Order: sequence, then structure tokens, then C-alpha cells
Amino acid sequence: MRVRIIDADRVLTGTGELHSPGTVITTDDRIAWVGATEAQLSDWRGHRVERIRLRESTILPGLIDAHVHLAFGCAVHPRPAIQHDTRLAVAATIRRALRELAAAGITTVRDLGAPRYVDSDTLATTTPPTRVLKATIPLTIPGGHCYSLGGAVTTDSEIARLVAANAARGAEWIKVMVTGGFTVSGTSSPYEPQFSDHQLRVIVAAARDHGLPIAAHAHGITGIRQAVDVGVDSIEHCTWMTDDGGFDFDLGLVNAIATQQIMVCPTINHEAMTARGRLPWAVRREQLTVMLGAGVRLVPGTDSGIPRTPHNKYAHSLPTYLDLGLTPAEVIDLATRRAAQALRIDHSTGTLTAGLSADLIAVPGDPRQDLTVLATPILAITAGHLHYPAAVPTTEEYTRR
Repeated sequence: MRVRIIDADRVLTGTGELHSPGTVITTDDRIAWVGATEAQLSDWRGHRVERIRLRESTILPGLIDAHVHLAFGCAVHPRPAIQHDTRLAVAATIRRALRELAAAGITTVRDLGAPRYVDSDTLATTTPPTRVLKATIPLTIPGGHCYSLGGAVTTDSEIARLVAANAARGAEWIKVMVTGGFTVSGTSSPYEPQFSDHQLRVIVAAARDHGLPIAAHAHGITGIRQAVDVGVDSIEHCTWMTDDGGFDFDLGLVNAIATQQIMVCPTINHEAMTARGRLPWAVRREQLTVMLGAGVRLVPGTDSGIPRTPHNKYAHSLPTYLDLGLTPAEVIDLATRRAAQALRIDHSTGTLTAGLSADLIAVPGDPRQDLTVLATPILAITAGHLHYPAAVPTTEEYTRR
């Protein structure tokens, strides 16, 4: 058994406890102990022990990005790029994205759409440095949003077959394109539904048959209402945009989202606060503030992989939530514990708790005072695997037997 003892000025457990100075002890891929440094367990005789001392630093749970696209590679035109790339090229893009995520201290992501099972095939043949919750091929209509990924369906039997195939390939979520979109071209509109109510109910029923939650891509209000009516588990984007350049924000529908405990991933990236044009930040901020006030569960995600949204900028997006009235501590909680709960993995990760997966990061200074330090992690550990970003910290390490 490999034992790693990590000391820091502060340990934020994610459960409301602060240890200063604090220590986290991991054994192989699990957290074995968390507490005040002066109270740490010391009898590890007979084991290989590595000790890391981090000065002027904070240890906290690993970050969770709830909406990424590992296969897209930030291509300016994702659909043509994916269509013309070989499976080997897409696999290389996925592996590169995983390395970028690990170096940025992102220990878990939910990958919401990749072409023709390249994601599951790639992850099956490698040990990813970041945990990935896969959606594999998203369901859409012929010629609709992301149809080039291979998920166009029309009939009940086609829907059932694709959902079953996704489940067999290890999907942890089922992704459905309720409306059209912007980044990947198609014949459908972002403001209107792609599927009939019946088709969406069949999709939800098929996912439930396999015990899988459903993530619904939806921009316009009709699609958002459809998603709520059929009982999805998360709504992605949820922008309330209309085809005339305006917004149709429905407080009654917001309350229904909150009542049904549907999580909303607003896909806020690092440029959100400077956004102009179709979705200005002033409008988006008002929407999200009202949704938070109504009790909607917001979960941070960046949609990384699309143009201008690299995978390693997640932490740069988090200060945006301060503009919604949250404190730095609340944002950290949102990106760790609460994200794990929303993604149904809090039994494995999201807090520094004995018995959970050894997923953690260390950052310089105190992120409760300066959230921007999350963008410069000193180290990251995913399921016990240690990664140092380019800027290696001043540490004291030793190994004894």
C-alpha cells in the first residue's frame, strides 16, 4: 500500500471544516484521514510513505466541470473538423484534453457528447488523469444539432436502440438535443424544439429503463418547457433566447425547475462577463440571479472544447459567480461538493472525507480570500494519481520504508 501524507497551511474539507494547519493522508486511490496536522496519524510502518509539505497553500477537493466536450478540441468549426478527422485524431484530441484538465486541477468532468463512441473507446484503453462521466452519442434529429456525431433518431425503436447502445458503451448520462444550437451547424433552430413531446417521453423512458439520468440541451423557452414537462435531470444552457433577439424568461417555469430539483448548467465560460451581442452578461446575470433566488440548483460548467473555450480555463470562469452575489466559499462549494451531488457522484468525490476517492488540489494562498488562485494549482490528485502542473511548488518530499 502506498501512503501519501500532504501537509498545508489550510485544508478545506468541503464539509464545512477547516484545518489550519491541516493534513490529508491518502492510501492508494482513497482518502484515509483528514484533520489538523498536530493530530495526524503517524504509524505507517511497513508501508511506502511519501510526504509532501506545501507552504502557504490550501488543499481542497478537486474541481468539477459539469459540461465539456473532450472531442471537439476548440475547433472553429467543430462539425466539419470531427467529420474529417480520423478516429485516431479524435482520440488524440481527447487525450490532450484530459492532460489539460488534470494540469488545471479539474479532477472530474461530465463529457456531454462525442462522435461514434470514440470517447468510450479511448477511455477504455487509457487511464485518464481526470475522471470522466460520459454521455457518448447525444440524441438529435436527422440534420439537427450535432447530427454528425451519429445520434440522429426518429422512431421509437431507433431511440430505444441508441439509448441501449450508449448504456452498453458505459454512458453515465444520456444527452438529448431538445432544441437546436449555435456552435455545430444543422437545420434546426436554437429557439425551437427538435423533438415532439412523444419522442422526448420515449427518450426519458428509455434512459430510465437503463437507470441513467438525462441531460437536456435547451435554449428557447418551448424546449425548456418540454424538458421540464418530461422530467429531465439537467438542463444545459437554459438561455431563454427568442428568434427575434430577445428573451422569454418565465418565472413560473423557473419555479417548476426548482420544485422538480432539475439542475441547470448555464455553461458559463471565462469570457462570459465580457460577452456582447446575443447573450450579454447583464441579461444573463439577471436570469441566473433570479434562478438562484428561486432555489434552482446551478452547477458550473464551461462547454469547453467549443471555440474560444479551452479545457484549462474552468477556474477562470468561477469568479463570474461572484457577480451573482455568491461568496468565494460558496463558489468553491458549488464547484466541488454541490457539483458532485448534482452529478450523483457525491458517494465517491466532492469532499475530502475518509473513504472517498483521493481527488484533491492544492493552490497557493487562500481561495476563500482570492478565488483566482484556483487557476494556479500547485498539484492535483485524481483517484490517488498525482499531477504537477508546469509550475512545480516548493515541497519537501521523502520516501521511507
